[in-house]
Amino acid sequence: MILKGNNDKFLNKKYWFHVLLLLCIALPIASLMVLDYLNIESNAEFNKLFYFLNTWKGRMFYIFFLWLLFLESIINWEEIVKAKPENYSRILFSIIAVFTPLFYVLSVNFWGFDQFVLDLGRGLGFSGLRLVKHWVLSFEYSVFTFPFLIGIVLAYGKNGLKFFSVSLSLLIGVSIFYTLDTFYPEGTLKPLELLALPTAACAAALLDSMGYSFVFRYIPGPKAMPIITLNGVYRIGIAWPCAGVHSLFLYLIIISLLFKKSSISNFRKLIYFIIGVVGTYFVNILRIASYFIILKNDGISAAEFFHRTTGELYFFFWIFAYILLIIVVERFTLAERIRLYVKKIFTIRKGKKV
Repeated sequence: MILKGNNDKFLNKKYWFHVLLLLCIALPIASLMVLDYLNIESNAEFNKLFYFLNTWKGRMFYIFFLWLLFLESIINWEEIVKAKPENYSRILFSIIAVFTPLFYVLSVNFWGFDQFVLDLGRGLGFSGLRLVKHWVLSFEYSVFTFPFLIGIVLAYGKNGLKFFSVSLSLLIGVSIFYTLDTFYPEGTLKPLELLALPTAACAAALLDSMGYSFVFRYIPGPKAMPIITLNGVYRIGIAWPCAGVHSLFLYLIIISLLFKKSSISNFRKLIYFIIGVVGTYFVNILRIASYFIILKNDGISAAEFFHRTTGELYFFFWIFAYILLIIVVERFTLAERIRLYVKKIFTIRKGKKV
């Protein structure tokens, strides 16, 4: 009984902090989800849709972040437990940091802080939908991202960045790209627009090979972007977010972190990396083509739902499937087995010829 009591006490001391930290991170997101679902946010724009179902310029990435955070916690659990801070001030400040987004959610929706956010956006020159939706959402992601980052660093030091590298990279990356698109909309950020034209052209070629009738145009200029006109009615511009530039960025981050933690040879890493880049690029092409196929067959409402919600999932299904494939190939040495099998076939054929 004494041993059991000591054990329980030890387990409580050992695990309570990280469990509490995870709950404190999840609570602001869960609170925001409830407000979003019930359509009782102070900003009327966010009461039109359930934004947790939206990927691009939506809140679904919060759910992906939480899922990855819990997954990384399970994978690195023993190391995380050992890294628990002993300094009570660090424990306190880390909890306060990750609670900041909850304070933001409450203050924006119930204490009038939303007017400060809107006034700040107006001061930066935003108006209309770019003010009440794009700016507010970009600001919200920043308020969620940096306190979570600071709280994890306060709790675990530099090791925290290693433990939660993928989840934090996702949240930071999305926050950066949302902010960039808010400040540089409609093709004005030329470096990121470089991939939009070839990606749109490849999607147009795919649509052409499938027999779809459309007009593809690109006129250079300050706000230039490729435009595909379907049936002479639907005129759709393809900016860098539509072309999947952020997907390529997230791929680079995720695959780099995966390779950093693995013992795969450099040559294989290079091969996997190149295949992954090509695969991610093709997924972006397929997503654009899918949008126009849905637009043609089901109309603008279905196409916009795909654009807001399911389209972005193409990348996530692809990246997780590709990582799983790499793990299976390395775990079961499939490359070596295939090479040995091919060698045997050539040896048998050579023997028959002799």
